[in-house]
Amino acid sequence: MPMYDYLCAEGHRFERMVSLSRFDDAQQCQCGELARRQISAPMVLSDCMAPKWGADGKLHDSRASWERATDAKGEKFYPLDPGEGIPKGETQKHDEKQLRDDIRAGIEDVKYGRVAPPVVLED
Repeated sequence: MPMYDYLCAEGHRFERMVSLSRFDDAQQCQCGELARRQISAPMVLSDCMAPKWGADGKLHDSRASWERATDAKGEKFYPLDPGEGIPKGETQKHDEKQLRDDIRAGIEDVKYGRVAPPVVLED
């Protein structure tokens, strides 16, 4: 049953749930005046959020799935407050040219069969 906003001639505003079968019926305010239905924006609740990686290693894009995310032990995951003092490590500096050259060399090795055979571990 939808809820509608109304405004009476005296200026009183109120909300009322009205079935669709009684949609066109006049509504009366508590003060006794007839009220007109007002146009109003609906309230929309969204569960969507920007995608985040959870402790379970999965990408979550809804608050419900983020809250259900668990770590490997099955314990509930709660993000830390920024004020809790997470130790900050030094960011590793990368030489982009060297990184690019290493990737290209790896691609060439695979392309021309210069890849070492896989290591087979025996039980």
